[in-house]
Amino acid sequence: MKDASGGVRYFVTDEQIREWEKVPVAERLRWLEEMNEFLYSVHDKETRACWEEFRRGER
Repeated sequence: MKDASGGVRYFVTDEQIREWEKVPVAERLRWLEEMNEFLYSVHDKETRACWEEFRRGER
């Protein structure tokens, strides 16, 4: 759903959350790492630099 402020938000049901909780922690972490690698690979150098600044508390 498009947010009025220009962002994006979505909703998950309680059932979806319960299903996700059933996934073993190791699998959830592997998924998170894979998504992080994917996002890093598809974004440009400037975007990645912005992320690094944010992580260092510069933004």
